[in-house]
Amino acid sequence: MNDIIDSHCHLDFEDFSSDRNAVIERARSKGIKQIVIPGVKCDNWHFIREICDNDPQLHACYGLHPYLAGEHTDDDITQLKHWLDNNDCVAVGECGLDYRKNQADKNLQLKFFNAQLDIAHTIDKPVVIHSVGATEDVINSIRHYPGMRGMIHSYSGSYEQAKKLIDLGFYISFGGAITYDNARKLRATASDIPLGSILLETDAPDQPDADHFNQRNEPAYLTNVLKCLSELRDEPIEEIAAQTTRNAQELFGI
Repeated sequence: MNDIIDSHCHLDFEDFSSDRNAVIERARSKGIKQIVIPGVKCDNWHFIREICDNDPQLHACYGLHPYLAGEHTDDDITQLKHWLDNNDCVAVGECGLDYRKNQADKNLQLKFFNAQLDIAHTIDKPVVIHSVGATEDVINSIRHYPGMRGMIHSYSGSYEQAKKLIDLGFYISFGGAITYDNARKLRATASDIPLGSILLETDAPDQPDADHFNQRNEPAYLTNVLKCLSELRDEPIEEIAAQTTRNAQELFGI
């Protein structure tokens, strides 16, 4: 296992400012050789580009996160179009919907989400989607774009919704959440959906696995997610590592 892909990691965040290179080296010592870095706001796109320009095994995405929908402007969408026309990326995102309390207005989130789906469809790029409490609305939005492809990161929906998303051409991505014993429905979904539709991620520095609860997450810990998925599915860890890597390579073209 020497080419595992972390499909979603915010290496650009300030949490890694003091030891980013060491974090990357720790990941590579564990076999996590490639990392996909999603963008969350226009202010951080330059830094993501800088990080990825200096390391061909780091891969950039650019987008506008639903957490920050109240801060995004219509000009940010214009800037995103221009940025994607002039910079390489493997996907558009992180975009999506988050319907938890204290999040931005749903209609405002939908406005920015659908605008980014429009862009991704136009330039024929996959999308990296954040979905919390909003899976049906995400599915309904995706259905307006036949042939759209992408991933639902840190999946939290039902098994039935996962099947709908897979039928629409999307990958389901799992991270540290599946390592918690009380995540019964999520663990069952991870056990039952086809391996050919699964990606692995850390979402570092957030969402650490059970062994690192309340600690900063980092991509080296992806091996704990991999081990857990192997146990849940009763499938060899090497098989899961190889297939999830192929899945990420196919989706992102890396």
